[in-house]
Amino acid sequence: MTHPPVVDFPKIKSPFKRLTNERGEYVVTPEIEEGYDWVFEEGVRAVDKLHGTNICVHFKEGRIVAIDNRTTRIIQEPIDIHAKNEGKKSRFLLGILHSAEKGWLESFVDGPVYGELIGPEINTNLHDTPYPLFVPFNYLYDKCHWKSWINNKYPKTYDSLSGWFKGLSSLFTERVFKKQVLAEGLVFIHPDGRMAKLRRDMFDWFDGPRHGE
Repeated sequence: MTHPPVVDFPKIKSPFKRLTNERGEYVVTPEIEEGYDWVFEEGVRAVDKLHGTNICVHFKEGRIVAIDNRTTRIIQEPIDIHAKNEGKKSRFLLGILHSAEKGWLESFVDGPVYGELIGPEINTNLHDTPYPLFVPFNYLYDKCHWKSWINNKYPKTYDSLSGWFKGLSSLFTERVFKKQVLAEGLVFIHPDGRMAKLRRDMFDWFDGPRHGE
């Protein structure tokens, strides 16, 4: 059979310009990045950003035909669960199965579905997930965005966001696992599909290991 091509999820930029501080850390500044004023306009959602690994699940006629981890093809049809290499990739298959059990994949029949794979041994398991779980971005967009952002409950400024982030909890973890953990960040999504991201570790006050991008 002809397998679908591997297509990486596009890199998402911060809405604020980033510079290197006196400690050599790449952090955001109060200045808005050119072309990103839309983040603070009406109708944009602030969606919970999960801390896992980005994967793409390809569906054809309702069945899984391939799984990608960014630019790497992890598994493709035919899937042999007895094969030694496939066993090492069980977290991907288990994550998708757990997602299906929750009813998150029912609407997907054909094409690629992007999302985050979280769970034990995946990026420190920030969300304290007891098992691998694939979370489609569609689910996060629909169920895990802050209504306070949509409803303009507070100023949409750098200082306001910085203060909010210091105690911001993950909506996803609270709603799915009934636990409170600090959110990794937010993805701002415009109705036309434009996206921007902001993480806790992008702020100058953050004390801990930082992502480079």
